[in-house]
Amino acid sequence: MISLKTVLCPVDFSPATQRQVDVAADLCRTFGAKLVLHHNKHSLGTGASVGWMWKADHHGDRTVSCEAKLQEYRSRIPEGVTSETMVTEGPVSRAVLAVTESVKADLVVLTAHGTHSDDHQSITERVLEEGNRSVLVLHEPTVEPRTLSFASAGGERQVVIAPTDLKPDSRAAVELGLELARRLPIDLHLLHVIPDGVIHRGKGTSEEDARRQMRALLPEELADRAQLHVEHGDPSAGIARAAEQLAASCIVMGEHARTAMKSWFSRGTSHAVLRQAHCPVWYVPGNARAH
Repeated sequence: MISLKTVLCPVDFSPATQRQVDVAADLCRTFGAKLVLHHNKHSLGTGASVGWMWKADHHGDRTVSCEAKLQEYRSRIPEGVTSETMVTEGPVSRAVLAVTESVKADLVVLTAHGTHSDDHQSITERVLEEGNRSVLVLHEPTVEPRTLSFASAGGERQVVIAPTDLKPDSRAAVELGLELARRLPIDLHLLHVIPDGVIHRGKGTSEEDARRQMRALLPEELADRAQLHVEHGDPSAGIARAAEQLAASCIVMGEHARTAMKSWFSRGTSHAVLRQAHCPVWYVPGNARAH
């Protein structure tokens, strides 16, 4: 079961912010979670992420200005969703990680702008690598034509893909996909990608065995609503390709950020999926609290 009590939504006041807040608020309403809107004041040098940059037109008391802007977004949150705001100052990724811990967030909702800041590492990637919470990453609207909707349980059916490397640390992500299918009108697709050459080298899992193992993950009440897929090739490209072909609204996948596992579900694979996908990616560490 998903246990979401607190959702952190770090915002940068870029054009993508309102959509990010809307998704986070709808998610909180669905799961009965509290929403924390967070903004960090941080001036960056030329060439840094515009989304996280403090613009020149912000002047005077920055804390008051930030809080006023956060309250504008908060005023648009649907009734019934408990919310609060926070303002910090300092390196962005450190601030997000610190607030995540202080509010005990079960999930962090971010928008990836495709740019870098801090020590030239993506803020999203640093939160994934250094945090231990689930992270739902949205893209810019121009990159992401489909976004998982939590607004209505009776709406149009959506597609969610849950890739699995069939190892224990990816089980939490599959469980999240199953829980989403219980709560929302979702068609769930489990996917395993066999890297090229592994079968010929006597390693890896055969297609038949992969399907058997994925089928064993499905509870009886969802067995008829989930589809199984086995592909060959580069895992990150295969996941992104499947999401495009199936018109997926979300990819739910494990994030082995704190292990040295030599599997295709490595940190590099999960980050590559984010760069290639045209839908949100919900990362669930094996030790995540949102499962």
